[in-house]
Amino acid sequence: MRLGEMRVSEAWLELDRRDRGTRFIAIEPKSVINGSAATRMPFWSVNPYIGCEFGCAYCYARDTHRWTVERAASVPTAPATAREALTMAPPDAFERRILVKRNAADLLVRTLRPARLRGDPLVIGTATDPYQPGERRFRITRSLLEALLGYRGLRLGIITKSPLITRDLALLVQLATRHTLTVNLSLGAIDAKLLRKLEPRTPTPQARLQAMRKLTAAGLRVGLMIAPILPGITDGLDALRSLILAAKDAGTAWIAGVPLRMGPATRRTLLPWLLRERPDLAARYRRHYGQGQAVSRAYARALDHRLQSLQAEAGLEPREGMRRQRELAAARRRDDIQLLLWNTVNGTK
Repeated sequence: MRLGEMRVSEAWLELDRRDRGTRFIAIEPKSVINGSAATRMPFWSVNPYIGCEFGCAYCYARDTHRWTVERAASVPTAPATAREALTMAPPDAFERRILVKRNAADLLVRTLRPARLRGDPLVIGTATDPYQPGERRFRITRSLLEALLGYRGLRLGIITKSPLITRDLALLVQLATRHTLTVNLSLGAIDAKLLRKLEPRTPTPQARLQAMRKLTAAGLRVGLMIAPILPGITDGLDALRSLILAAKDAGTAWIAGVPLRMGPATRRTLLPWLLRERPDLAARYRRHYGQGQAVSRAYARALDHRLQSLQAEAGLEPREGMRRQRELAAARRRDDIQLLLWNTVNGTK
């Protein structure tokens, strides 16, 4: 049976569960490509999963999962899996009830019309990580990449925190001969203990840097995304210097980073994290952000200067970083940091 021909009854079926409490649930969206009108940016996106096991305290994408569950649970014939997910606290459901778009590749092939992209990039992983743990079994991201081998001349991007991407190294190299392919490894610090608190189930910093080495050694174009940078936590001079030097050693082609944006979804998870892990900063965050979402202009300028100086110190092209950081800062006003990053690294502007 082709993926696109699955019976309606197969939607919202539980596919698997893990000892730690995670359950994987099949969904059958009607579309898998988000157009530029949806992203509000000149590029298109694909997300193989809704929800993410990594559990980053600063994640801004949790509301999409909540809305999807609420819609499915609101109809009289709501599946039991949707009703059960609705009983959970939304942050927990996002991390423990992963929605798997297992018909994604079939939908991509049936709906992707390169001419409609008008040369804009198609980006995989703009909301949730395409190489999160469930990808080992379900291979949805790999199926999308395999489907894209049937096309030529696209501008493709991938955003991930996971070294699992190296599993698909041969496939990525093959894609790079048919398309313009860019990979962005996301890493906010090289302090493994800190990241274990901020991102409980993400791969270690060294594992991510090793993945960067493997990808760049294979001739792929890979950059470092430091996003978000958390004031008073990951913005220290020495911490950023160590991270930038480590990324340079691993072969990064660029570095881009911007400060935390405190959107509604982020506020609901990060503020409790601060009270628990950094109570000394919790009140300062509340004062600094107030009811808004952005850092102050003075802080943004100081951080921008720090990043530029450290890139120049490391022998990286600061003008490249400056251009990308200006674009990223503008994108943060729309909660589209990762999306606009792909616009800049693929050279649209």
